Amino acid sequence: MSQTAEFIFFKLKPTVKPEGPNDEGNELLKVFNATKQQSGYHSSAWGRTVEDESVVAWIIVWTDARGASHSAQLAPFLEPNTSVTTLYTTLVPSLTDTETLTTNPVTELVALSFPTSLNPDEHSALNQNLIDFRTALTEKLEEGKRPVSWSMGHVDRPGGVEHTASPSGRAFVQFAAVGWESVETHMAVRETREFKETIQPIREKALSPVEGLKMKHVSFKKI
Repeated sequence: MSQTAEFIFFKLKPTVKPEGPNDEGNELLKVFNATKQQSGYHSSAWGRTVEDESVVAWIIVWTDARGASHSAQLAPFLEPNTSVTTLYTTLVPSLTDTETLTTNPVTELVALSFPTSLNPDEHSALNQNLIDFRTALTEKLEEGKRPVSWSMGHVDRPGGVEHTASPSGRAFVQFAAVGWESVETHMAVRETREFKETIQPIREKALSPVEGLKMKHVSFKKI
């Protein structure tokens, strides 16, 4: 059975400390745990991003594509004038459990946006570019540099986003969750020939990152 992964990104007020936890942190953990009672729930995890520790990534794996979190209840914990970014994707290989993410030392989360105006041949070429990129990193890099896990998929919801740089004004998004031994390992791989040669044709087709979905690194904790 295919499973849907819901990724939720939001910025916490500095007074909210679920690691502690303090009172506000306890209330946030209650929101996380309330989702466990929903129909179609499978597993979930959360973590702060390395790039900005106030930004939290929360993932829920659903066995039912109609599943949805209590993300609206996050409002009391958010940094003022910030919002919640949510996306749903069916990743391949499937994240049958968040254990993959919680056992990764760190997971890179990256959303790649492309214009919806790509024609069928361009779509096919892009799909092959993404396959070549994955193969180069998971099979051709030397041992010790390769990712420890790799899942990628098309973002199903929202099916398209507004993007001013797209000729059509709209973009579709490919999302990847890639496990690494460390952020430093990932950064070193970005300097390798295998990475540079296979990412280039993807970058030539890609648009600038969608707001709220720039590359992040997270060490996930199971809920």
